Amino acid sequence: MVIKIADQVTNTTKKEDGFVKLIGEFGKWQCLVIATVSLVKLSSGWVQMAILFLTPNLTFRCVDMNSTIEVENSTCYKECLQYEYDTSPFENTIVSEWDLICERRWLASFNQMMLQVGILIGSIIFGFSSDRYGRKHTFLLAISTLIIFGLAQPFSPNYLVFTILRFLIGIATSGTMVVSFVIVMESVGPRYREVTGCLFQIPFMIGHITVPLFAYYFRSWNSYLLALGIPPLIYLGYFFVLSESPRWLVSVGRVKEATEIVKKAALLNNLPTTKIEETLTQMSQEICAKSDAPKLNYSALFQRSLLLKTCCCCTMWLITGIVYFGFNQYISQTSPDPFISVALAAAMQMPALLISIWLIKRFGRRLTTTIFSCLGGLCVIILYFVPQIFAVTLTLSTLGVSCGAIVATTIYIYTSELYPTVIRNMAMGACSTAMRIGSMAAPFIANTSVTIPWLPTAIFGLAPIVAGLACLLLPETKGRILPDSIEDVRTGEK
Repeated sequence: MVIKIADQVTNTTKKEDGFVKLIGEFGKWQCLVIATVSLVKLSSGWVQMAILFLTPNLTFRCVDMNSTIEVENSTCYKECLQYEYDTSPFENTIVSEWDLICERRWLASFNQMMLQVGILIGSIIFGFSSDRYGRKHTFLLAISTLIIFGLAQPFSPNYLVFTILRFLIGIATSGTMVVSFVIVMESVGPRYREVTGCLFQIPFMIGHITVPLFAYYFRSWNSYLLALGIPPLIYLGYFFVLSESPRWLVSVGRVKEATEIVKKAALLNNLPTTKIEETLTQMSQEICAKSDAPKLNYSALFQRSLLLKTCCCCTMWLITGIVYFGFNQYISQTSPDPFISVALAAAMQMPALLISIWLIKRFGRRLTTTIFSCLGGLCVIILYFVPQIFAVTLTLSTLGVSCGAIVATTIYIYTSELYPTVIRNMAMGACSTAMRIGSMAAPFIANTSVTIPWLPTAIFGLAPIVAGLACLLLPETKGRILPDSIEDVRTGEK
C-alpha cells in the first residue's frame, strides 16, 4: 500500500503540463511577459511607502493663544487658535497642510489605514473579476484607475477628498498586484516558478528604495505625489502589448483565442505550432468536464478539498502582514534621517529576496516557509531580552526583516501553486485580504508597547512560529504542475 501511494504521488509530480509541452517552460515569450508585467510592481512600492514622507513627525508650536502662559514646542493647548510648524527637511506635509496634530493626530494614521482597506477590498473585487472575466481586462481596469486617481491625488482640496482618493488608489493597486502575479506564474513551467516568483518582487523593492529619492527632490507633499503619479503613465502601453492568459482562456472554453496566443508563444520560443488547437481543445474539454468554472465564486475556496489549504494560507498571510509591516515600521524609525532609514529598510530585503530563489529550489516551499517563519519569530523574542546596544538590535532587526521578506516571497509562490486555475486569483485575493488585515493591525500592536511593553514582543515573536506550524499542514508543491480544476486538486493528493 505504501509503495502504491508513493507511485501515485510520483506520477502526479511528473505528470506533464500541456502548456509546457506547447510553449516550453521558459523562453523568449515568458521573458517578454515577465519583463512587461512586473513593471507594475514599481507603483505598488510607491503607493504603500509614500505615507512615510507624507506624515513625518513635525515640531509644532502655538502662535496664537487666548492665554499668557509660556508655550512649549510640540505641546497641545485647548486655548490655542493657531499652530506653526517646523517642517524641515520638507517644505510642507499633509500634517501641516490640514493640522493633523493634537486631537486630529489620529487622522494621519487613519489615512494610511484607508489605503490598506482599499487594498483589502480590491483584493476581493479584482481576484473575483480576474477569474470570472479574465486576467487582461481586469488588469487594464486596475491600471487605468490607478493612473486616474494617482494624478488626481496631488490636487486634493481637503483632507476628506485626499483620504477618499487614497482609498480608491488602494483598490486599484491591489488589482495590479494580484492579477499581475497570477499572469506571470501562469506563463512559466514548474522548474522556473521559484526563480520567477522571487525576481517578480524586485520592482517592488526598487519602488521602495526610490521613494526616498522622490521625497528628497520634491519636498512639498503635492509635488511629491505628482512626481510619483506621472511615471505610471507608461502602463498605458499595456493596452497595446498585453495578451490574455492562455491558461485562463482554456479553462473557460475560449480555445480559439488561446490558440492564437499559444502559437505566437511557440514561434517566439522556436517550438512547433502543429496541432496546437487540437491539444488545447482536448485540455479545455477535460477541465470543463471536471468543473463548472464560470459559476465558481469565493465559496469554492471552502470546499472540503480546499478548506484546510484556505485556513492555513489565510493564517500565514495574516501573520506575515502583521510581522512584515511591523518589522519595516521598526526599521524605518531607527535612523533620524527619514531618507536613509526608508532606503535601508528596502535595501536590506534585496539580498533576502535573492537568497529565496536558492532556498525555495533547494528545500521547497513548505520547509522554507516554516524555518524562516520560526527564525523570524525567535529574532523578535531575543531582541526583547538582549541589551539595547544599537549594533545588536540593528543586527537582530535586520535578520528579522530578512526572514520576513523570505517568507513573504515564498508564500506568494506557494499559494499560487496550491490552488487550481479556475479559482487561483480568488485564492490570491482572499489571502491578500488576510495580509492587509495584518498590515492594518501592525501599527496598533506596535503602539501597545507604551502601556504593555511585552505585548508587541509576544505577538510579533510567537505569531510567526504559529504560521510556521500551520505551513506544515500543507502539501509540498515543488516541481508539480499547476492544477487547472478542483478535481485536479482532489486527484493530486490521493
